Amino acid sequence: MNDKNAFHYITDDPVTLELTGCGSVGEVHERIKRTFGFPEYYGENWNAMWDCMDGLFDRREIVVRGFRTMPREVQDHSRPLLEILEELHRENPEITYRVE
Repeated sequence: MNDKNAFHYITDDPVTLELTGCGSVGEVHERIKRTFGFPEYYGENWNAMWDCMDGLFDRREIVVRGFRTMPREVQDHSRPLLEILEELHRENPEITYRVE
């Protein structure tokens, strides 16, 4: 059974969010949804990302690859992604992230 409202369990550690080649914020959110196993109803905005990420992992390393390869405008609009990861780390130091 494929439940569109279900999160898909992620066992990878580290979890790698590959952003190389993203040309729009929509593509960034698509990759976020796929990488973190978000449900189909994921709203593809930063508040929705926070809502889905908050409490998702007790302990995990997150690697963000290709952020700096995206067009400047996409990077600028995607900065909240890094802020969310920083906030997750502040709330739970067992969740770490790095940007490659």
